[in-house]
Amino acid sequence: MVLKANYDAIASHWLCNRTHLPDQDQAMFEHFIALLPQHAQLLDLGCGSGEPIATMLASHGFNITGIDRSHMLLAHAQQILPKQTWLHAELEQFSPTQNYHGVVIWDSMFHLPREQHQPLLQKVYDCLLSNGVVILSSGGSHTHIPAFVDTMFEQEFFYDSYPIQELLNHCKQIGFELIAEQLVNKPDGKRDKGRLGVILRKPN
Repeated sequence: MVLKANYDAIASHWLCNRTHLPDQDQAMFEHFIALLPQHAQLLDLGCGSGEPIATMLASHGFNITGIDRSHMLLAHAQQILPKQTWLHAELEQFSPTQNYHGVVIWDSMFHLPREQHQPLLQKVYDCLLSNGVVILSSGGSHTHIPAFVDTMFEQEFFYDSYPIQELLNHCKQIGFELIAEQLVNKPDGKRDKGRLGVILRKPN
């Protein structure tokens, strides 16, 4: 049985520490934002507390639908961004009911078994408008790393990702065009397995 990410158990720590994006992440989001039309409709899968990503996106005048499994983090998002839409759901079970100009899957997909990543990306592709864009993060390894459990604020979390090229191949097979990819942090050969940032587009 896969360990479900329990951010409710670390919510107070998370809210204190997740206040801004690292510089590399920020640069990826600035690229993503530049590809969006005014007043874009966005879907944020694994939105967490809404900080700092949804607050940044809302400041650009975008409309956000955030999905997360943490009641406590969603409550915070609702408090700070009450005009946006916040829904409690599992990422792998959520079914979009509208189309979006952009989708965010940042630091959330890797909490699911890799076998669920391609169906999730297909679901995202299907709900995107033509020329819609996706920004996602995944594991930053070029080689196969088995799924593992690590701790964050003394709480156990499950992690799994495809190797970089395998993930990109899945995205291309679905129909995405690769716009950008970058290791937003590199593996250190120890605990840190690295993170890959990717921007994709659904062609016309």
